Amino acid sequence: MAVPIRVAYLTHYPELYGANRSLLDLMLDLRDRGAVVPHVLLPREGDLVSALQREGIAHAVVPFRPWMSERHYSGRLHHRIHQHWQQERQARERAAANRAVLPALVERVRGWQVQLLHANSAVVGVAPALKAATGLPLVWHIRELPERQYLLHLDAGARGYGRALRRADRLIAISEAVREDILRYTGPGARITVVYNGVLRAARYAELARGSEARWTAARPFTFLLVGLIHPSKGQVEAVEALALLKRQGRSVHLVIAGDGRDAALRQRIAELDVADAVDLKGFVKDPFPLFHEAHALLMCSRNEAMGRVTVEGMACGLPVVGHASGGTVELVDDGVNGLLYPGGAEALAERMARLAADPSLAHRLGDAAARSAAGRFSVERYAGEVLEVCRAVLSDAR
Repeated sequence: MAVPIRVAYLTHYPELYGANRSLLDLMLDLRDRGAVVPHVLLPREGDLVSALQREGIAHAVVPFRPWMSERHYSGRLHHRIHQHWQQERQARERAAANRAVLPALVERVRGWQVQLLHANSAVVGVAPALKAATGLPLVWHIRELPERQYLLHLDAGARGYGRALRRADRLIAISEAVREDILRYTGPGARITVVYNGVLRAARYAELARGSEARWTAARPFTFLLVGLIHPSKGQVEAVEALALLKRQGRSVHLVIAGDGRDAALRQRIAELDVADAVDLKGFVKDPFPLFHEAHALLMCSRNEAMGRVTVEGMACGLPVVGHASGGTVELVDDGVNGLLYPGGAEALAERMARLAADPSLAHRLGDAAARSAAGRFSVERYAGEVLEVCRAVLSDAR
């Protein structure tokens, strides 16, 4: 039996949102296989720390900082210039903070006798410096399209970001869309392996599939569900506009939006379109699966989604997905087979939504195909095994 690899995982936030849920699934599977001894470095306390404590996984809170940020400008030109220089100063402060905590990170890694570093996001900019200081190989798991998906500003600039990515011993991209985005910065020749996220364990897919039929016999309006961070790039406003078009056609439809974030514009648009009676804002929902089972279709309106964990979760519950034809969504949704894709904006989205609402048998058929597709492609067991192959290859090359 192979000796387990001692790995230090670096994550940029402590909440149990998508990236950290995928990280936790990965660590637990590989630990339970006896393949990895996991250790975690994270910047502050949060739900992930509680989960690590329950699982007995070694961890340390060291206040390293992200090297990407959202930048907002308002007011007249002189206001915007002042805001720009403020944000540039904050970027320098983040870089200085990371230099200051680097010795503490090195001490932790050496004390754990780690053999491999694994950065869990593009946002973990301290990873290349830690690699240089310890001499350890680095696997960098890129889970987002930072500029296109989250509209983030790169503190180091595009060239600096590309240089940092090239320093990794191997890059893991969670979709072909992410791989292509990485190459925009690194140029050709970057060592990239595409590994789709494992979202659920195989047994859980089977369990969810067994409970997916009740929605088609319940007497209620055809219900669309959108789950995720409320953000301009995620398309919640577009979903509301599409729903309003369906309501004007006299269709009996309902929209449930689960998530927290920047919701002022969303609430304003709901009021302007007078659809408050047909839109249910749930706020942050820790367990979305009851909502999946009550819905008839899932919306994924995000532009340039890297992959879409929630897309797979909805598919696993037998929901057809109406997804925007961009980013990693097109790698999950096969148009007309397990869901529908739409280009453009609210009108195109409304046409696909109307197609499902008018023909529940079509929605049912697409949802069944979605469940089979998700179970076959996105298990935690498959995902963890592929990541383990990458880690072993990197260590072999390092030796």
